[in-house]
Amino acid sequence: MTATLANLLSNNHGLRVFCDACKRVADIDVNAIAAKYGGSVTLTEIGAKARCNECGGLGGSVQVVAVR
Repeated sequence: MTATLANLLSNNHGLRVFCDACKRVADIDVNAIAAKYGGSVTLTEIGAKARCNECGGLGGSVQVVAVR
């Protein structure tokens, strides 16, 4: 099964992206991303489309995080 934004939302999980270029870390607002791109977007797609606010690099690694 491929993880999607809908999976994260239904399980109350967050998403963290690591920039492949400068290694900056950012927590992503899953609700906002799902509202913009839809719940069927995969985590792999999010990582590939992520653009770093610090260095402008495209692409990153994603990590699912528990939300309390």
